[in-house]
Amino acid sequence: MLTAGPLVALLMLSTAAAYGAWRFWCAHALTGCRLALVASAISVLAPLSALSLVPLDRNGSHVQASLPAVGAVAAAGFALSRTRRLAPLTVGLWLPTAIGQWRQGQPGPLSTLIETVLGQPAAAHASRTAALAESLAEPLSVSRVEADDVVLAALLHALGTPLGPLVAESCPPDGASRAVAANIFRRIPDCHGVAAAIAAAGERWDGAGPLGLSGEAIPIGARIIAVADAFDRASEAGLDAARREIRDASGTSFDPVVVSELLYLYRERPGLPP
Repeated sequence: MLTAGPLVALLMLSTAAAYGAWRFWCAHALTGCRLALVASAISVLAPLSALSLVPLDRNGSHVQASLPAVGAVAAAGFALSRTRRLAPLTVGLWLPTAIGQWRQGQPGPLSTLIETVLGQPAAAHASRTAALAESLAEPLSVSRVEADDVVLAALLHALGTPLGPLVAESCPPDGASRAVAANIFRRIPDCHGVAAAIAAAGERWDGAGPLGLSGEAIPIGARIIAVADAFDRASEAGLDAARREIRDASGTSFDPVVVSELLYLYRERPGLPP
């Protein structure tokens, strides 16, 4: 006779597996990770197969026999969700939560995620770019909400690099990797401004960029990130060289107003990162 104990255990394990299936499905929807899709399917099918036997199992033997299998599926799903070795899966599972925590004043989880996915050097560059972008946003009269989007976009503008199949991790973000990142952020609530800034961060002031946007048609966040990103990379050769490179590209690659503000900030605040 089927008793309540095994049935309750099966329901609890099935609930855990179903939650895992939902998490993996959301990860697949966000990044297109095929492993997440397979994990979602297995996490659904295993408990469903066991539960379908309940009406036919009068003595409870089948339900008891299925408990280890369903438990193993739930445990495997939990272990897989904690892995940090697969960038698409890691981003799909944890990016929305980490962004929400960042907006609530808890930057640690997002910083950890960025370093895990991009590596320490790229994460450090992203952090410096974001700090500089934030310093530029205030004097350029960017609203607080939009400034938060600019900082997030600066932190995460290279996120598409390890997710794009044809983009090497060591390369600066190009049009393909920016498109990958922008598509991910379009699927996250309240991140459309972040997506727009990332998508247009490779545009040039003179209109010679990949999307053909020019001047003030380029979102202000993208114009700020373009200058901050280029300045941080150029600063590896020294602050004077970085100033000169950004100044020379003012009015062609970069918004002259953003460039002027950056040069002013560095004249007045030489301790600003990097």
